[in-house]
Amino acid sequence: MAGGSGSPVIIDELAQLAIVSQVISATQFVANGLAGFDNGSFVGYSVWVLSKVDGTTTAPKGETPKAITVFVGSGGSGLIGAVTHAAFTVPLSVGDSVLILHPAVANAVDLTTLVTGSFDTFPLCLRGTVTAVPGANQFTIPTLAGLGAGKFIDLSGVSPYYAFVFRDAAGGGAAPQNESRPITNYATLTGNFSANAFTVPVGIGDEILIIHPFLARIMNLYGQPPVTGSLVANWQAAEQNIVSIGTANTKNKVQTLFINMSTIAGTLTIRMYHPIAGVERQVYSQTFTVAADGPGRWTINGTVGIFDVLRVTAQSNNAADNGAAIAYSYMLESM
Repeated sequence: MAGGSGSPVIIDELAQLAIVSQVISATQFVANGLAGFDNGSFVGYSVWVLSKVDGTTTAPKGETPKAITVFVGSGGSGLIGAVTHAAFTVPLSVGDSVLILHPAVANAVDLTTLVTGSFDTFPLCLRGTVTAVPGANQFTIPTLAGLGAGKFIDLSGVSPYYAFVFRDAAGGGAAPQNESRPITNYATLTGNFSANAFTVPVGIGDEILIIHPFLARIMNLYGQPPVTGSLVANWQAAEQNIVSIGTANTKNKVQTLFINMSTIAGTLTIRMYHPIAGVERQVYSQTFTVAADGPGRWTINGTVGIFDVLRVTAQSNNAADNGAAIAYSYMLESM
């Protein structure tokens, strides 16, 4: 969804902002900004009143989200941008701001408890473009300056805002696109953010979403995109790293880890290392053969909580395996 220059906007299908432009009845309104979405796009979603045009908190503000039953966005019969929904106790008004909420969002949080406080004047998701990278794990978004000291910070780590790289500047989808990290500092005068380290530093021109804690928790239910890679190494000559999963001082859940052994002629010993009380220690070691154990190993086949980098290595007993490629795939969920 487009927004005015320098204006924070709510985007993404999880929480779509709309302004009521016409009220048809107690159960139907038109939002011109929703024109262009496919017919039926938001059926099963819910509509929730973010703010009233007159600035008051009277009904229907504060009421539970109402289910959307019909949506017309791109032609056919009916008004374009028309939303049909279960009735509020009081009809909407032209100029009211509403959120079209994905079911996972509408069902996960009691939004009636969020009528007052910072949420009432602060959106779920802010978007901005990085204009400077002043230091390690830092980036500056001037259009998001001035929102208040400490606005995005929770030093306890329980409910931090998250920085999500929505699009890399080059447009090729390379890292850190689609990665999210908790925000650790925010300078309101400059719009400078600090966050836990991405796999690749954020760059100038990258588009960043600053995501409200409760929406970040909802997004985490879906996990991060699966990661797949392959590494060529001299596996028999010495123990070699396959992949490092996670980020230092960051809580994550590893949901699964697959390792492809089909290129290995001998036995393959897989080991894992993770810090314990600040010192990296071996926490797993097992030896496999392709003939007996199959070409692929489901090395982690259940949820494993980590709070630092989980380093995975392999070592072969056969010199013929030097120069072989070992592929891996894993899924990671932020906590």
